[in-house]
Amino acid sequence: MKRAIVPVALAAAIGFSQQANALEWDGFFTAGFSLHDQEDAIYLDTITDDVRFDNDSKFGLQVTADVAENMQVVAQILAAGSDENFDLDVEWAYIDWVVNDTLSLRGGKVKEPVFLISDYIEVGYAYPWIRPPQEVYRNNPINTINGFEALIQMDIGGMGLTVQPYLGSNNEAVPNNPGLTFDASNFYGAAVQLASRSFTVQVSLLTTDVSVSGGITSEGTAELMSFGLSTDINNFVGYAEFVTRDIESDVAVPGATTPAMDQLFADQDAWYVTVGYRMGKFMPHLTIANSEAEPVTGGSSGTTQDSITLGLRYEINDSAAFKFEVQTIEPDLSANSNGLFVDSAQGSVGTGLPADFSNGDSATLISAAIDVIF
Repeated sequence: MKRAIVPVALAAAIGFSQQANALEWDGFFTAGFSLHDQEDAIYLDTITDDVRFDNDSKFGLQVTADVAENMQVVAQILAAGSDENFDLDVEWAYIDWVVNDTLSLRGGKVKEPVFLISDYIEVGYAYPWIRPPQEVYRNNPINTINGFEALIQMDIGGMGLTVQPYLGSNNEAVPNNPGLTFDASNFYGAAVQLASRSFTVQVSLLTTDVSVSGGITSEGTAELMSFGLSTDINNFVGYAEFVTRDIESDVAVPGATTPAMDQLFADQDAWYVTVGYRMGKFMPHLTIANSEAEPVTGGSSGTTQDSITLGLRYEINDSAAFKFEVQTIEPDLSANSNGLFVDSAQGSVGTGLPADFSNGDSATLISAAIDVIF
């Protein structure tokens, strides 16, 4: 794994580019499979007890076009196996105006920097895991917004300080809830990041008006705050993030039959810690993660689960890496939570797990993938 942990350096590490008429192309590809040991259960929308290649496999191209000396149009096209069998999607597309050495303005479909690796989350080669810890990263279903963001960068004592406010709207499918759509308006927030050669620290806050449609209708507000730290010192690699999500419902209408927003989505806290060590081309790593929900009476139980992941990354060459992971997942059935397992018609009612799965039992998930940049 390349030593740079700052997103700008990671983007620059995507080695091959094709220059023609001020166009630059970069690409990435992941081919991976996964399966778990729970019959008739579904994890993360697509992972089952059969070998499947659709959850983590993806192909992406990023194109950058120079409009003027201080202006570019940037877009990323993504085809993911988990999205209707590799349907093409414009993941983000925006115009980037570099006002001066400190300030850049972006408008269009932009990434909001909610988590440490939000800017490059599709590029699997850029981080140690096959997929980022889902206990944390599943808390924000909106990965991009149609709107505006500013990028303010300055040097402070040899370290880079970045402030990134944003404003916009968007809609996405609700994870683990087929048929429901999550609409976000007045979506605004900011991230503050301090980075050096050996560490990155980030604090992020967002708030948005939300509504859900697709068989039911509900409205409210959501707030999400996250804190993240990554480090890379003397072959030791570490990541840690914490997120807290707060959902508020609009005033209920007397006699209304539709559920309140905080009954559809529970307040949640989640965190993970990853430690790894490079040994030549190998990097073993360990991740411990937790998610804990605070459901309301009669509402969603949210995601309450623990997981431990043991992984190994092997550098095939400067542009490709092989990854293998074994993960144990323990949903908290005493909290009436199926964790990140999807309800299954053949599973226990409300658990999405086999009928003989008891509280304290754990599921085992095995995954392998090859990540390539070009």
